Parts: sequence; structure tokens; C-alpha cells
Amino acid sequence: MVVLVVIEAVVLALLVVLVAGLLRSHAEILKTLHDMGVGRDPLAEPGATSPVSPPTLARSGARDPLPPAADISGTAPVSGDAVVVGVSGSRQATLLAFLSSGCITCHHFWDTFARPDLQLPGGARLVIVTMGAEAESESAIGGMAPPEVTVVMSSEAWDDYEVPGSPYFVFVEGGTGRLVGQGTAPDWEQVERLMTQAGDDGALAASRHESDARTRRAERRKLDDRAREARADELLMAAGIYPGDPSLYAAPEPAPPDE
Repeated sequence: MVVLVVIEAVVLALLVVLVAGLLRSHAEILKTLHDMGVGRDPLAEPGATSPVSPPTLARSGARDPLPPAADISGTAPVSGDAVVVGVSGSRQATLLAFLSSGCITCHHFWDTFARPDLQLPGGARLVIVTMGAEAESESAIGGMAPPEVTVVMSSEAWDDYEVPGSPYFVFVEGGTGRLVGQGTAPDWEQVERLMTQAGDDGALAASRHESDARTRRAERRKLDDRAREARADELLMAAGIYPGDPSLYAAPEPAPPDE
């Protein structure tokens, strides 16, 4: 009986060692695959920059503020002409679409943005940004670029906005130049819905800001009125006129004579 218990204990210890080794080996395999870039879009062509990520466009919040918007400077596809797009100081809201020529998901967006009836929520303008000529084919981008949409090839813009891969979207509020959302999405309907929500949140915040400003202006007017009254009292008392002095009140009009 004792021998059986000892054998069971030895077998159990061997199993524990075996399981620990398998777990360690699995972790090393996962790390190696991650370092090799496995985990990207399986439909993407070689060289595409399309990481697998949840379909969400994160909105800015007080606890996690997004960085300020940066203007886009680069070149136009095919012609190579210098292009500068003002974003931070624009009165119009801007949707920056970071696309590539290689990923399958990006092709859907290229086709969507070529539609002549496409309208962006809130009248926002669309700017497509690709990597520069050192990383993208100018002729391929030129063939995909919608004729009515501004397309800029700029690796610098990808660095400025810390774009992790394509497709990626950044929504910039008009007037303030504030980033109100950024992230990835699987289709245009998702981007459109999240743009509308971000715009509604921005309008609500603006309304609250204006209400707070009106309250502050009213409080300042009250303080100014009180300060003027205090100065007037000081001047009257310096002239020997105190509260209740008859000169402070208009003389009564004489009664009309009796006929």
C-alpha cells in the first residue's frame, strides 16, 4: 500500500513538471509569433499595415485627453506636388482617414469615399492620408484616389498622429481643432455613427460651456454694479451727504392752485 502511494506521488510530481514545461513552451511560442508580427489582418497583402483591433472609435474624455490636432503636410500622389492641409485652425470639422493600398479593409473605404453621393455627418470634410512615397506606391495611390477628395501622402502625419496601422480614423472638431475621436472601424457605417455621436457630444459640451460663460458674465455684472454703488456712496459721504439726506430725494411737485 505504501509503495502504491509513493508511486502515485512520483507520477503526480512528474505531471506537474510536464504541465509547467508545456505552459512555459506555449508562452515562448506566443512571444515569438508576436515578435514576428503574427496577429495582423489575415486578409492583408504582404507589407500591409492593418493590425487586428476592435472596431471602435475612441472618444476623448477629461481623464484621457487626446493630443492636439496637427496640420497635414506631404505630397500629392502621382504629381508629387507639395500639399499642406490646415486642420488645427479649420472652422470645418475634419475626418482624417489613414489608408494604405495593401489592406483589404482599406479597399472598401477607397470605394466608399469615391461615391459622389457620400456625405459626412455635420458637413465635415474628408482628407485621406497615406504613407509617403518611401513606403507606398504613388501610382497605386493615384489610381485609388477619389477625384473629389484631398489625398496626401505623408509618413510624417502618421507619426504625428501615432497611427498604429490602417485603416485608422481621426475626427477633429471644427473651430477648436480638438480631437474628439480616433480609432479603427470595419466599415463606413461604423465610422459615420461614431462621428455623429462625437459631434453630438461636442455640441452638448459647447452648449454647457456657453451656459457657464453666461453665468460668469452675469456674476461679473453683479459685482460691477455693487462696486459702482460702493464708490458712489463713498463720494456722497465725502461730500457730506449721508443716507436719508433730503437732497437724495426729488422735491415733491407743488399742488395745483385751487380755482
